[in-house]
Amino acid sequence: MSFIKQSFFIQFLILVISLLMFSPLSFAEMITSGSKTAYQYDKQQTPAPDGYQAFYIDHIGRHGSRYISKPKYEDIAYNVLILADKNNQLTEMGKSLLRQIIRIKALNKNHYGQLTDLGRKDISLISQRMLANNPTVFKGQKIEVISSTSPRAKETAEIFIKTFKNNYSDINIYQQPEDQQTLLRFFEYSPTYKEYKKSKSVKNALKSLENSTKTVEMSQNVASLIFTQGFCNELNIGISLPEKSSIKTADFVIAVYQLYQELLSFSPEILADNHLDFSLYFTKNQLLWFDTVVTSKNFLQIGPAFDANGIQIKIAAPLLLDMLKTADKAITDKNIDANLRFAHAETISPLATLLELEGTYTAVNSVVDYPFVWQAEKIIPMGANIQWIFYQSNQPHQPILIKVMLNEREVHLPLKTDNYPYYRWDEVKQFYENKLSKLGFTDNNTSLEWLNKVK
Repeated sequence: MSFIKQSFFIQFLILVISLLMFSPLSFAEMITSGSKTAYQYDKQQTPAPDGYQAFYIDHIGRHGSRYISKPKYEDIAYNVLILADKNNQLTEMGKSLLRQIIRIKALNKNHYGQLTDLGRKDISLISQRMLANNPTVFKGQKIEVISSTSPRAKETAEIFIKTFKNNYSDINIYQQPEDQQTLLRFFEYSPTYKEYKKSKSVKNALKSLENSTKTVEMSQNVASLIFTQGFCNELNIGISLPEKSSIKTADFVIAVYQLYQELLSFSPEILADNHLDFSLYFTKNQLLWFDTVVTSKNFLQIGPAFDANGIQIKIAAPLLLDMLKTADKAITDKNIDANLRFAHAETISPLATLLELEGTYTAVNSVVDYPFVWQAEKIIPMGANIQWIFYQSNQPHQPILIKVMLNEREVHLPLKTDNYPYYRWDEVKQFYENKLSKLGFTDNNTSLEWLNKVK
């Protein structure tokens, strides 16, 4: 074994062992579900310093678990399986998979992109915990709510605020105009970012994983469980499907893996009632690798990628400035209890990196290394959220403190503190204002103009 391969293998073992030792989740749940992971709550609350109590929350959240957003992957899997079935080239496991895909198509019909019952439940529980864990925040003054125009984001906001309706009867959800959603869908308003997503550096990095020997070999192993050898040989060369380019073995297996991830949006009861279980088709090592392949797109397009200060992160600047301004206003005016925002993974991930929250901002030189520094299931699971919780002292002349929660877990900020997870707000604010200034985004800019020009 070469030194490079040996070093990579040792790092891999360290990653696996650490995940198994320090996480209450199962191996498969922890490292094979990426941004499709259903929300997991890990109870963790450090008492506030003596004399301090929470008084305001600034929040941004992702929508809850959803049905598959488009039928792309189920169509690929279904059409290939149907073709093999017509030619009597499915194994018994292949026939079972086809029956499952048919049931998945029935479940998804007329629901693409909508929240599942599990997603609705998770969002409701997040809001209930917010109220229960921070009773001194919700004084019945005012809550301001904004969502993107996406139906699932708006429904998430509606579910979330139900918890507070009894004390805030006049809560309304505001949506920026369709052509000006610069706070929550900033990724749609930067020409430079759109170019970056399609750039050679991103495409080549993705292809390096998708076309790797490891991907090809593992895909062939999975396919051999599903098809006869004759059909496997055809699939290795490429099979033409209606309105599709040639589908090869890796394309098919990755499509099935994508459906495996999507199944995590359903409750265990739904999965059991519909006899949906893909566990026989993948080993744990295969799940780990296909997650690496599929989730690399998130890391490159909305994560730190090769530059944690790159355009894919800079574009979150308008949202960060808005959070700074709304927090300052709440502290000064003392007439609002919370600002709640609802959007998408493409909103949460760049913001988390811009904030330099632990586990979110380490860039890599080679895309194959990213799983060692960035795990989508910890950062942008379904229902992902960032909460800034503000605390004030009952004693005069004491500083305002802030605690930041990523998915309701206390996280370190890139500043020193003698009282983790609590930081002085004036120092946090200054740090982020300086960062925005270096990016060239200040209160003098309009978000739309800046996003159009930023490089």
